[in-house]
Amino acid sequence: MQMVITDLSELKMALKAAMVELNEEASKEKAKAATADRLYTVNEVRKRLGKAHATIKKLVAKGMLKTTVDGLITEASINEYLQKS
Repeated sequence: MQMVITDLSELKMALKAAMVELNEEASKEKAKAATADRLYTVNEVRKRLGKAHATIKKLVAKGMLKTTVDGLITEASINEYLQKS
């Protein structure tokens, strides 16, 4: 997109609009990152998905739900599983 700015007020408006857009994008990215970083126990995932504890353990063992080194399940992994199923 090309824009022709002819006076100072147009420049100010264009800069303000760009800053607002950048701030909104940054806020969305922060919210997305905060959600993706969230960790859950097997029991919390069981409650959230409405499945048995053993079923969640099987999904982890099959690699359908990815865990951290300490056995916690990430929000991103849950969302990925839900999209595939």
